[in-house]
Amino acid sequence: MNRRNFVKWLGVLATTAVLPLDLARPATRAARNLKAALLGEVQYVRPALLPKVIMIFLYGGPSELAGNLKNITEINANSQNKYPANILPATQGNVITPNLFWGGGANGAGGETIESLIASGDMSIYRTIHRIKDDSKAHGPSVFQNLTGGLDMDGPGIGTTLAAILAANQPFGKSVDELLLPFVSFEGDSVIFRTADLTIPLRLKPIALDSGFQNPYQRSANGFVAAQDPVIEALSQQVSGALGEKGRKFIDAFAKRAELDNFIKTNFNSTAVNQNLPQDVDANGAPLVDTSGNPVKIQYPNTNFGNRLKAAVSLAISNPDTYFISLGSAGLGGWDDHSDAISEYTQRMKGLMDALNVAAKHMKLAGRNDIIIQIFGDFGRNVNLNDSLGWDHGNNQNLYTLGGSAIRPGALGKIVGKTQRVGTPFQNRQFTEPTSDSYQCEPFSIASSVYKYFGVQNPEILTGEPPVDETNPPNQRV
Repeated sequence: MNRRNFVKWLGVLATTAVLPLDLARPATRAARNLKAALLGEVQYVRPALLPKVIMIFLYGGPSELAGNLKNITEINANSQNKYPANILPATQGNVITPNLFWGGGANGAGGETIESLIASGDMSIYRTIHRIKDDSKAHGPSVFQNLTGGLDMDGPGIGTTLAAILAANQPFGKSVDELLLPFVSFEGDSVIFRTADLTIPLRLKPIALDSGFQNPYQRSANGFVAAQDPVIEALSQQVSGALGEKGRKFIDAFAKRAELDNFIKTNFNSTAVNQNLPQDVDANGAPLVDTSGNPVKIQYPNTNFGNRLKAAVSLAISNPDTYFISLGSAGLGGWDDHSDAISEYTQRMKGLMDALNVAAKHMKLAGRNDIIIQIFGDFGRNVNLNDSLGWDHGNNQNLYTLGGSAIRPGALGKIVGKTQRVGTPFQNRQFTEPTSDSYQCEPFSIASSVYKYFGVQNPEILTGEPPVDETNPPNQRV
């Protein structure tokens, strides 16, 4: 299997991680000490409302075109191979939406949904997340640096750094030891939770949950009888207690397992989650009922990714202690579209946007304006359609960001960033970049935004970049 196919294959694995944590290179002492020193300089002010952040990372590097067809006429005129006629402005009845998204209904790339989410004020799109610093366009550095939130590939992940900040400042209103599921992964191992050499409390370490609502913390195997549970717990207390302080970790682990087991059984099983989904409404806000008069609940796409997102949003809504969730895009496939790109990419984008559309409605109907969903990837892609009818690695990419109106400094519903085509006609290395008068930021600004949401006043010391400008960016929305 060649490297290109190997990376594509990795993208369809259930875990979605390009590199599992045990394959990540160890942190150097200098890098670890630098991160610890920077954490000591963090200026923290607890926000009035602690946010909840769901990070969706699109492993493989997604093309920007679903969210930006501004330059498609020039792109097509200079591409080695031609684009579909229905996304060209000169084509009568083309599928380009008013704000230059890639529409087309069932065969499109979700453009109508992007348009709708922006019009309703539920989402903004930043079209110029443009890497200038150390722009390698390689998967490894891009994934590690984007998910650690800076140029230090050896440092801790965004989730771990956030946990360390919160542990130091105790903003929860209760002891850390009382928290249940504050940091959660629905993608297994992820660079976003790399610890490097940061020490964080056990309760702030990530817990892996299953989007199929299987309970990994219950005792059920090898003929286990539920009545034996108290006996096992009592035996654990007796044996571990005799070990003194060394046994305290065993006692804590047993207690945490029981707590997680009970929470999943009562609050986070498939039946409970589906029962708690809100009643759907029509375009005028009127509640929907079926032919028998029963409430019709919102319905996520019945896909791997749709179910993961339903689980993540439901957990953020139902559990007050959950603050940070890593999701990935498992079930949609990988985004490394070097060949036969268009048909696969459009369906992947449509699946992503269909699920996000329901998530936005879920949060709104639940009255939750404290949950923020961030979606981005390794990098963008070239805009030349190569001889394998795909796109090779590029730079410029989109940030799709939803929800959290009670947390953000500015309103949603924005389209930020203008691009231009750059490169030699009819050769592969063609791409877009921000125009000279456009807003642009590094992908590390996304990590800075997350830290800012949680109360860090100077996040640039952790990432080298200021947060994404959500207050005064030029808005190109039509």
